[in-house]
Amino acid sequence: MTRSSPTRADRQRLAARLTLVERAVDLLRSKEEALDRERIRLRGHASRADARWRDEWSSAELAILRARSMGAGTELDRLAARETAPATVTPHWTSSMGVSYPATVDCRPGPAPRVTSTAALGPAVSASRRAVDAAAEQAAMSMAVRRLERELATTRRRRRALEERLGPSLRASIRTLDLQLDELDRDAALRARTVVDRRRGGTR
Repeated sequence: MTRSSPTRADRQRLAARLTLVERAVDLLRSKEEALDRERIRLRGHASRADARWRDEWSSAELAILRARSMGAGTELDRLAARETAPATVTPHWTSSMGVSYPATVDCRPGPAPRVTSTAALGPAVSASRRAVDAAAEQAAMSMAVRRLERELATTRRRRRALEERLGPSLRASIRTLDLQLDELDRDAALRARTVVDRRRGGTR
């Protein structure tokens, strides 16, 4: 089976593919930069949400210890063992550059239990409910960061595949094709000169 000779049309097709690849690289780079900016912004929110959660958790822990020290241990154990309504967490989603993530979250803990054993138990319950709300916010912000980072990594891999593999491969193919076309042009010119020379020699 003989291999067909390269043509100018082959070069045009390769050049058109290279142009598409270069445009895609530019678009992916723009998306990558936008995602990175959004990731940095969300990391700030996540850091503040994490700090708030840790503070609220520590406050709740301290309030519970204080209530126990004031004689509320039995009622605290009873509350811990009792089955209560779970908190309702509602994330509010947004999207950026094709990726969806929770922008804010509403957290509604279940009904507050009635406590009677000591005045310190009420603040402990309130502090615990604030800790639950802070935990919901921290979880939502952490999810947002993870989703942005996952999309950013995917976008970066695609851009690098085009920029570092497909683009150079197409350029190398075009260079090889140019050499082949130049060689064909020289061969054609040589054949044409040979024909002309033969015709001139035949008329002498």
